[in-house]
Amino acid sequence: MPTVRIEATGYVYRNPAPNVFARQAYFPSIVQLPGGALLASFDMGSAMENRDVRTYTSRSDDGASSWSPPALIYDPTDLKYPASTLGRISKLSSGSLVAVVLVCDRSRVSEGLANVQTEGYVETRFATLTSDDNGRSWTQPRWVTPPMDWNAFEICSPIVETRPGRWLLPTSVWRRWNGDCAPGMKAVAFVSDDAGATWLHCAEVFDLWDNTITAWEQKHTQLSDGRWLVVCWAYDYAQSKSAPNRYTFSLDQGRTFGPAHVAPIAGETCTPFALTDNHVLFVYRRVDERGLWAQLARFEDERWIPLTDEPLWGAGREAYTQNSANKMEEMSTLQFGYPQCVRLGDGSVLVVFWCVERCVACIRWLRLRVSQ
Repeated sequence: MPTVRIEATGYVYRNPAPNVFARQAYFPSIVQLPGGALLASFDMGSAMENRDVRTYTSRSDDGASSWSPPALIYDPTDLKYPASTLGRISKLSSGSLVAVVLVCDRSRVSEGLANVQTEGYVETRFATLTSDDNGRSWTQPRWVTPPMDWNAFEICSPIVETRPGRWLLPTSVWRRWNGDCAPGMKAVAFVSDDAGATWLHCAEVFDLWDNTITAWEQKHTQLSDGRWLVVCWAYDYAQSKSAPNRYTFSLDQGRTFGPAHVAPIAGETCTPFALTDNHVLFVYRRVDERGLWAQLARFEDERWIPLTDEPLWGAGREAYTQNSANKMEEMSTLQFGYPQCVRLGDGSVLVVFWCVERCVACIRWLRLRVSQ
């Protein structure tokens, strides 16, 4: 019988002295290094949308039991305007690491990242940095020239390498600060065929805007049959609520994507993690019930077949509020999310996510044993 079982849990990072200084951590990503060490990244600052938010890494050499103090990846103090950063890391087939960083213009000193009146976003720029020493040092940022004329984007995923040299930068188009969104709010992926030197193609991943549905936080994973599966959080603006997830496939290593299918779950911030025999572990913030959940499923052709669902965290607590005036304001009250996964040497799956516990936003890990 398929099962998902929690074997252990702990913290990647939690403010050690919240009574002394403000330090909140969000949006982790994780990779396994040669030899089995783990490297996690996360965004940290005095508040979720403060101008002091930067991206850090922390390393574990003992299977997640303990973690090194946070180390800064990039500080945008060389820019001509105040900026905060949001970042993710991934491992390339060469063994090098790549970080993608979204640099956010914070010239509006009294505002957050989003305009709660228009639901627009600050001006943004992507950059990539690489590391050849397992994350101990990083190159200077290489700025991304996007293949579309826009400057308000979401950071939702690490760089995805679909074959050597081909990088995808998954993102979604957001409204500009004034509320304008001429391209439509859709999920796209910038495509580079020269390992991030240029980004000449923009692949449309989910375009549901004709039905007033936007696609956030797309995540990619490669099924055992070679197809790339992408899942997104679908939000219906007409109904002012999250809709069932959407999913799609790419048969050409991320150059193009097929039609969107309606998933048998309604999960915000959903991360798919491919297992053997076209099985996939989905970790997501459930809409119909509280908490972070895991679903084990398998795919037959394009059909998503759920096998089991298990609560992981927060199922017994008031984990978020849905009483805000608009979605941007509501998202600022989220109390957990953004799970990321990596397979460990013993076959277990390590999940990292952010959550608020005792008024402190921290990065928690769970080690899962999955039986297919």
